[in-house]
Amino acid sequence: MSDSNIAFGFTAFAALISATMWIDYFRRIDVFEREKIFPLTLALLIGCFTPSICLFFYSLIHKMGFAENGEFVNDLLYAVFAVGLNEEFSKIIGVIIVLTIFRKKIDEPIDILIYAGITAIGFAMIENFKYFSLYGIKIITPRTFYSALEHIINTTLIVYGFYRHRLFNKGNHLVNIIVASSIAVASHGLFDFFLMEGALGNLTVFLSIIIYLIGINFWVQMLNNANNYSKFFDYHKIHYTNTIFKRLVFWYALTVIITFVNNLIVSNTRIAINYFCFGLLSDGFLFWVVMLRVSRFKIYKLKYFNVKIQFPFYVTKNDDEDFRIPYLNFPIKVRGENYHEHIPTKYIDKPILVCPVNPKNSYLKTPVDAIISNKYLLFDDVVVYTVQLNDKDNKTYTYLLKPKTRGKTEINDLFPIEALYKVNAESIDLSKVDITSLKPLEWVYLKFN
Repeated sequence: MSDSNIAFGFTAFAALISATMWIDYFRRIDVFEREKIFPLTLALLIGCFTPSICLFFYSLIHKMGFAENGEFVNDLLYAVFAVGLNEEFSKIIGVIIVLTIFRKKIDEPIDILIYAGITAIGFAMIENFKYFSLYGIKIITPRTFYSALEHIINTTLIVYGFYRHRLFNKGNHLVNIIVASSIAVASHGLFDFFLMEGALGNLTVFLSIIIYLIGINFWVQMLNNANNYSKFFDYHKIHYTNTIFKRLVFWYALTVIITFVNNLIVSNTRIAINYFCFGLLSDGFLFWVVMLRVSRFKIYKLKYFNVKIQFPFYVTKNDDEDFRIPYLNFPIKVRGENYHEHIPTKYIDKPILVCPVNPKNSYLKTPVDAIISNKYLLFDDVVVYTVQLNDKDNKTYTYLLKPKTRGKTEINDLFPIEALYKVNAESIDLSKVDITSLKPLEWVYLKFN
């Protein structure tokens, strides 16, 4: 086999991996009524043809004399309109075709966003193949996590704007379309512009990352709302967070390994190791945060969360941080429910046993039969569960369980530890309750029947 054939095979494999990762992700978040592989594959193939539409419009644009010339304003306009508008319009043509073909298979909101995302993946896969051919497979990790995801985010945003009023009865239909499309085109154009523009130095890369991070949070919020409004909604089917995060880590590791092996083949061991270390140091932490965020959702039946301009993380005051910033010691939490916060979700409306961690100094004294009745978000996105305790006054008081997320979180690596709270039940709005204003009764652990 010739070197060119080997290179072509590696390039095609890398492009396929960059697409397969996100298809696998969509399959795993579609938990209520999962789409079949065949229609998803066909949607991907249709997406693969959309770059040809884009190239046609590029040729027209260049014939009109509109091209990059190194001037700040000109190149900014080129990035937004020639790149952003052109590429998003081309992908949307593919999405319209896909949604028309599979309109009878679409039976929940998440399906619309999944088909839109996979069509965008088809576009990104062809684009990645071109970039891998030009620059080598060493860029597979950033192309998979940056570029492919940017395509998915912006296309999903446009489609979300088209369907926001119809699915969620939110906003004005025309305004939704205009706002969502404008944001998507501007986001796409500015992301590319800041990567290409050198006038601002290293600041341009920083600005691209800001757009990228805000876009990711936008995207997850849209997916979150779509699943919350599924007509097949069932708390007991949901297995988010840990499973998805581990799967994403697997795909990330695979892209890193492919890069390392490729560098060993085309260069030498020292260069391969240096590039491996550089990739981990430059992008590893950022991608870890991204993988955490896209694996975390706020699962509440028929609850709509406003899509806000936010980073996918925030400074928390609730002793539930994922990490602390070195030296500054700021506690940072990645948005969405983490694994420990999510566990009781599967047992809503099911009998459980609430057991005191320290029976000798306990409010409950002994294990109590109970039922987790509902799930709420307190002020500052703190996840709690209301629980009906047998032999306790559930009319005067509302009992809350707040999952323990730091330190020892389980008894015998099996039973989740929770803080038990008691609040007056009279006309209390839990969404306005600050957890720091409450004093826990004790630590308990849950046994599920």
